[in-house]
Amino acid sequence: MLKYRELAGRGVAVGILALSLSGCAAVAQLTDEAGNLLENSAGVNDVITADAPFRGSPSEKYADGAAGIAIPEATRVKWFSKTDVAWAYRKAKKLIEARHLDEQTLLGGRPTAYADQLHPRLRKEFLKYLDHKDQDEDTRAWVTSFAPGKVDLVGLVIKVQSTLSPSVKIVENRRELHVTHESRIVYAVKPKGKPGPIQRVMVYDKSVFEFWRERSGGRLNVWQGDHIEGWSANTRCDISDSFYHPDFNLTGSGGTGPAQDPYKEQAKPLKEGECGAVTGV
Repeated sequence: MLKYRELAGRGVAVGILALSLSGCAAVAQLTDEAGNLLENSAGVNDVITADAPFRGSPSEKYADGAAGIAIPEATRVKWFSKTDVAWAYRKAKKLIEARHLDEQTLLGGRPTAYADQLHPRLRKEFLKYLDHKDQDEDTRAWVTSFAPGKVDLVGLVIKVQSTLSPSVKIVENRRELHVTHESRIVYAVKPKGKPGPIQRVMVYDKSVFEFWRERSGGRLNVWQGDHIEGWSANTRCDISDSFYHPDFNLTGSGGTGPAQDPYKEQAKPLKEGECGAVTGV
């Protein structure tokens, strides 16, 4: 489960639930047990090309980049005005972009874009524990980063499907506006400095941003709230750190159990640290 450190009366997430669905393991298992399913699974047998890396995948229908973050029409939500809610949606979108779409961060660099969006107290905590040698403390897991020097992005497009939904909650006598986002982000990647093979990687992230005022009439503050669920597909299961490691070799890295479609909502949740199998990304 998530671990928290108390900071100025707020719970600061210092570890993120990162589950892995390994597509490569599904290939190894299904070739023996269900070859027909593999053949009918979008994106598994297709040769992925640099000019159209999402062709044949359900992600082809996703919007490009930040355009895939759908912002609802803002309306008043309980104690928070329409203006408050609109601002919270815009801020949530910026946080999602910085977390999952910033190129420097994706390639394992310093996640400055995300840090800049954080509340000053949370920013200090985030940067203090960034790339900490203890994985349970490492805040690198708050963002999507491929291992430094291991991956090149293919093309300029990242496919995104992301929704936002509001709710309210009273926490320690404080009124809070919560914006929950549910995002599927699909990247086309290849080994650093090589033409291929090209692989698609999906990151699923469902988490909460919390908005509140320290005093009546004051400005809205934002905090990283609960991380509800998260996993990645087509990444290796045999490396334990806070970076994503695409499996380019299709060697099988520990995925077990029935193969699931990562694009379907009814996919069975994994336990913390579990490595499952997928039919195609």
